[in-house]
Amino acid sequence: MTPWQKRGLTSFGLGFLLFVVAAATIEVEGGTVLTFILLGAAGVFVVAAFALIAIGPRADKKEKKAEP
Repeated sequence: MTPWQKRGLTSFGLGFLLFVVAAATIEVEGGTVLTFILLGAAGVFVVAAFALIAIGPRADKKEKKAEP
């Protein structure tokens, strides 16, 4: 597993955690601005996670070619 992929998995975990927190705020208060901000942040983290996981192997190949 590459460092890029580890960051991606961490980002996915944070996105999932934010999604759970947003779901808990919906049950307590109903849909508020804070809920929508949390859902937006969760979406950004999940999209970034998939991008980092997909880019990881390619970026590592480029780094290995650049080393002397």
